[in-house]
Amino acid sequence: MPRLIHRLPKLRKHRASGQALVTLNGHDHYLGRYGTKSSKQQYDRLCGEYLSSGGALLQDSRDELSIVELLDGFARYAKSYYSPDSSEPHNKLVIKRLRIA
Repeated sequence: MPRLIHRLPKLRKHRASGQALVTLNGHDHYLGRYGTKSSKQQYDRLCGEYLSSGGALLQDSRDELSIVELLDGFARYAKSYYSPDSSEPHNKLVIKRLRIA
């Protein structure tokens, strides 16, 4: 028999941690302790998002980092790591060019 394409993945137990687990789009989502009402609610919520988005879960914007945020973080790190008298001109130039692009 052909495999059903539009079937939802099963909620399963991660043996090592005892948590409920579902894999959507190749990413594992841990949902709390297996067998609890809250893990089932999390599963239903994720499956609802999965179905409403046409099979592509949207990632949380908290996990995404913009280029400007990355460059600002690197600039803060570089200021604290390098001594003030050795100012690395190439780092500043790279940051400036990436911000413009």
